[in-house]
Amino acid sequence: MIERAPFFQAAGAAAMAELLRPSFTQLLPKGTVLFEQGEEPEFLHLLLEGSVGLQAQGEGGGTTVVEIFGGGEVFLAPAVILRLPYLATAVALTEIRVLMIPADHFRDNLQRSFELSGACNELLSRHWRLIVDQVVDLKLNSVAVRLGRFLARRISDEAGAGCASLPEPRSAIAARLGMTPETLSRTLAALEGSGRLRRTPNGPTVPDRGALVNDRDAPRRRRSRPRSN
Repeated sequence: MIERAPFFQAAGAAAMAELLRPSFTQLLPKGTVLFEQGEEPEFLHLLLEGSVGLQAQGEGGGTTVVEIFGGGEVFLAPAVILRLPYLATAVALTEIRVLMIPADHFRDNLQRSFELSGACNELLSRHWRLIVDQVVDLKLNSVAVRLGRFLARRISDEAGAGCASLPEPRSAIAARLGMTPETLSRTLAALEGSGRLRRTPNGPTVPDRGALVNDRDAPRRRRSRPRSN
């Protein structure tokens, strides 16, 4: 599982072996809090199995799910690298298996290893694109497109179809997508009604991955035509 993680594939075997030397894995139940918003990082986390939600709390006390990480993903490297407090709380949304890399050891190796630095550049670039993509999604796309894109990411490009597993609580998925759980349920029903998915006990089954991101129910914009003199 560790070798298949994109971060370690980019870093290479030598950097991976050095990072693993003082590291350890933990199998943790659903609901476990890995770290709290405002805490100083002690570990860099690599999720091997399961789902982790990043929950942020605002000044008024409200909370929301900022992002959901799946197996093979690293979080939250910026806080570890910069020695700054976490901006969100990490909660296990399912049972998880996670690799714990001591923060000091990671930073020491980051300064010495060109390969590890390159892997971090790639990791942070992916996360930057993820953030921009999420902002654009929330500001410009309909709820149907947001949900369709979320489900499409859970189906491989090569397969083009399959089951989009949703093991996380529906409330967490809805918060991540900027909608209420009721809106999530209605949108799933609408996508099913349009033939873009079929709900099953294992999760939504998608016959055509590409059709999920085509918001055919959205009103079409009319182009203004220049008036003739």
